Amino acid sequence: MDMEVLSADDYESVHRASQGLAARYGMVTLNAMMEAWEALVQDVEEGFDSELVWEYANMLRCRRWLAEAWPVFTDRIRAARQAELDALDARFQLATVPLHGQADDARWHSRRPLLIVGDTLPELPGSWVL
Repeated sequence: MDMEVLSADDYESVHRASQGLAARYGMVTLNAMMEAWEALVQDVEEGFDSELVWEYANMLRCRRWLAEAWPVFTDRIRAARQAELDALDARFQLATVPLHGQADDARWHSRRPLLIVGDTLPELPGSWVL
């Protein structure tokens, strides 16, 4: 993202989104949540650690924050980051499968990692069983 083209209104929209969501997510930044989403996507692609299965829903909080914050951002912010978000979402889609009973095109909140790795496979949440 080219920071030189951003205006005070652009920065204010990011700050407004961060403040508006702080009660649920803590005070975080757009960059931090994009980086967290990218790290989670990479973890899912490489094989999700079986010890973290029950933490997975909480780990999706970065993507939930992005979904809730996106409408608050200015058009310029959304345009500057949309391709990056779309690419991460596409990678996530390829590395996951829909939760039991969900459509094949289910969004991030209705999908689970395709590959689960670890020494022992814990009991999976009911929605993860295909």
